[in-house]
Amino acid sequence: MDRGCIKDDGSIEVMEKARISSFQLFLLVSGFLFGSTVILAPAQGAKNDAWLAILLGGAGGTLLMVVYASIALLNPSKTLVDILREKLGKVIGNIFAILYIWYFIHLASLVFRNFGEFICTVTYPETPIVVVIGFFAVVLAYTVNGGIEVMGRLSELLVPVIPLLFFIIGLSILTVHDFTAFLPILENGIKPVLSAAFDYISFPFGETVAFLMIFLHLNKKEKLKKVVFTSSAVSILLAVMVFFRDIFALGADLMSRATFNPHLTSLLIPGLNVESLVDINLLIGGGVKISVCVYAAANALSQIAGIDDYRKLTRAIVTFCVVLSVWVYENILEMFSWAEKVWPYYSIPFQIAIPLLLLLLSLWKKGKTSKAKAGSRKG
Repeated sequence: MDRGCIKDDGSIEVMEKARISSFQLFLLVSGFLFGSTVILAPAQGAKNDAWLAILLGGAGGTLLMVVYASIALLNPSKTLVDILREKLGKVIGNIFAILYIWYFIHLASLVFRNFGEFICTVTYPETPIVVVIGFFAVVLAYTVNGGIEVMGRLSELLVPVIPLLFFIIGLSILTVHDFTAFLPILENGIKPVLSAAFDYISFPFGETVAFLMIFLHLNKKEKLKKVVFTSSAVSILLAVMVFFRDIFALGADLMSRATFNPHLTSLLIPGLNVESLVDINLLIGGGVKISVCVYAAANALSQIAGIDDYRKLTRAIVTFCVVLSVWVYENILEMFSWAEKVWPYYSIPFQIAIPLLLLLLSLWKKGKTSKAKAGSRKG
């Protein structure tokens, strides 16, 4: 269980007794990366060449995640709030921490809306979206209040289901398929591929910046980079396989016009209704992503506000996320447009600019410390 004490400067020093294994962290990161990609196809802007964009964007996204892991390793046992305060000063650090709290809450709200739009469009069209999101939110609030250990154990139980259900849905290509549907390669040039690759870096890899509030819980810090590489590789592999599965089953033209490709693919297996499996995948992946974001936001806010237990803030944050998720878009078309045209650029300060600054400052401090130690030994 998380416990903390208030330091003299009013900040929270977390005496973290909760620990998760490297396998649990791997599953949490993998589930987070899968997240909403079950319905918002990554790199879809590259059309037939989306697989190339996934590989390129995945490589860039992996490097970005290594940046986050390096920041955590250079600042052991510190949260993102602690690192911001230490590197940028208390005032500026708190301002940036508040901006990150907003970012985590905003991201959780967008995933809530992704989930609600899908369920209300495909499965329960007569149900108000606020009801669907509200029920989901209650479950996730309870999960986050259970602590990081509970989240880790649930990831062990649920996240392995995602690739299993993917392979079941993949049976559709046994009956309907065109294995040349992704050809010709680079028909529209390299520019759409690079643009889609950039989008794929920000969604979902850059969003793992939220784990800077969680990496300190890993029981074996030396395995952090291995966990990052492995979870990233698994996510990229699954994304490529999902792309080929969908384009082989649907064809390039239908895939470019369909709203939810995985759902449409699941309808193509004759005599077998596996439509609900897409819902389950979204529940698991989206649930992990929202839980991590809410957990990160609640912990960060508790440090800023000087509250010793983040659980006191969880319900308020989840409630705000639900309200924001209903308000943030007018319709589903606006949701897709925002994800493709606005989100990647909106995220640059949070995902790239500030983390790179923190990494440089952390390396600089490490260099100064190493020189000081070397000087004291000579003396």
